[in-house]
Amino acid sequence: MYFSRRQRYEFSITGFIPAISCIALYAVTLIFFGPKVGIAVAGAFFILYSLFSIWIFSRTRNLSYIAAFLFQFFFGLFFLTHPKLSFFWTVNSRISGLILLMCIASTVWLFYLFFKKKAKWKGREVFELASVSTDPQPDGFTGRPRPAGRMDYTKDELMDFARFLSSNLVAMPYFEDDRVVLVPVKMDDAFSYLFNPGRFRKERSWIAFDFHGNVTVNISKRDYLGYKEEFSFDQLCDGLGKLFIRFMDYYRKGEAERIIYELNEVGLGLTS
Repeated sequence: MYFSRRQRYEFSITGFIPAISCIALYAVTLIFFGPKVGIAVAGAFFILYSLFSIWIFSRTRNLSYIAAFLFQFFFGLFFLTHPKLSFFWTVNSRISGLILLMCIASTVWLFYLFFKKKAKWKGREVFELASVSTDPQPDGFTGRPRPAGRMDYTKDELMDFARFLSSNLVAMPYFEDDRVVLVPVKMDDAFSYLFNPGRFRKERSWIAFDFHGNVTVNISKRDYLGYKEEFSFDQLCDGLGKLFIRFMDYYRKGEAERIIYELNEVGLGLTS
């Protein structure tokens, strides 16, 4: 299925910061202290960053961050312990070979998840689908939540639905006293969400399902201005609400895979 792109492309280097930092640290230590120190620093960086991946997994329950943890941890361990690379702690060649095998296996798993879009934050796809039935028209941003409808579901179904969306990087849940607020996260917004989820919640669009079946939507000014053309704010809110009501309906029917299928069918790139 072909979708005409309705959002502006926003390039961000945020996701590349860890790799850039690692390369920079390696280059500096290589120049001033030699290759073995440089490799040791790179190895230590990999292991430390693997802990960050585990922390992200604890927030999202997305398997790609387990794969990233294993990839980072075993590569860091390989750099720090290989007999020909390390200068302070080595292991015998068999153990080093086993560590290398784990490096290769985790790399294959991580790349598989990446190319299957399992590691992709899907907020941009959400906003593309929300605008499908909306025609360009001068209207303007109003910045107020709008009711999006009602549907029947139990509290347990809502909680499980929220966790499903989180583990698939569709929207991050905020659990409140009488409702669950779902906030779609785009690839270029992932670090903003992870490091400051409270502020992120206030500045981004959201979809709220309360425990009485009411659905409310609000589109942030940032996301509204992210479209190439001006759309009716009310129609966009309605489209976003209907989208998540449809997703909830799929989930309740045991057809959760249709949610991911629809999002992937938008056809956006792996890093957009």
